[in-house]
Amino acid sequence: MSFSELKAFDAVARFGGFVRAAEQLNRAQPTVTAQVRNLERRYGVELFFRNRGQLARMTPLGEKLFETTRQMFSLEEDAKALVAAAGKMKGGVLRLGAISPRWATGVMAGIMATYPALDLSLVIDNSQNLLDQILDYRIDVAFIGAHVRDPLCYMRLVSRPEIAFVVAQDHPLAEKGAVTQEQFSRSTLIHREPGSETRALIDAAINENGYHAARVVVFGNRDGSMTAAEQGLGLAPTSIEEIPGGANVSVVRAADFVTHGEIHAICLKARRHLPIISETFDILHSLIDADSGKK
Repeated sequence: MSFSELKAFDAVARFGGFVRAAEQLNRAQPTVTAQVRNLERRYGVELFFRNRGQLARMTPLGEKLFETTRQMFSLEEDAKALVAAAGKMKGGVLRLGAISPRWATGVMAGIMATYPALDLSLVIDNSQNLLDQILDYRIDVAFIGAHVRDPLCYMRLVSRPEIAFVVAQDHPLAEKGAVTQEQFSRSTLIHREPGSETRALIDAAINENGYHAARVVVFGNRDGSMTAAEQGLGLAPTSIEEIPGGANVSVVRAADFVTHGEIHAICLKARRHLPIISETFDILHSLIDADSGKK
């Protein structure tokens, strides 16, 4: 098994085909095809399902091998980034993830000013999915809720936002600004998807305080639940700092409890020393200090 063959396999799996892989590796497409086939023949295995000679998808064994090569070549990129930074180069890649753009966009602005040639990307997802992507080396730094943790990760507290409900502005509870246990029992709870920090916190709070909704409907993400609230479907648990400007909603708090979340910036402990990741946390630290000064 050669490094070159593994590199060819990883590129085909990562980019979804032999032609794209060859372009990314700057190799001839027949060369990449031959390297993958040599790997399969040497061990008598099948890494890709093929239909009339075309790549269809990875076999179960291919998927398992890709889990390993993805980490291998992510570490290779980390090594390149470390050496490049030592040589005063300002290019590279930074992949961010966040449960909302609230903190990520400020960090991105700071990073773009410092690294003008940086290839920067942002993924918006729930906390559990973002943690999984950190552990799989698919993203570098993420902003997630504290309800998901892993001992392999470094975590830095960013904020403790209040979690309340939002309703349509013409909802009967909008003017009151609060919902009692009895009123909640006649209401519809608009829930987020499993893995959401907001959902986990509100579930714990309402269960602890004996709040039970008449009906629960589940929307797949924050935008969906916000839209449902705007259209009068019920009460949508939301982080106060993440209510978009111009949203046609009113904030309603529980009469018997107050809930706060915790947003953390995380990365793998083994990657915390990388210059671009270290600088990301330095910029974040400045943003947190500036935000604290406004309060």
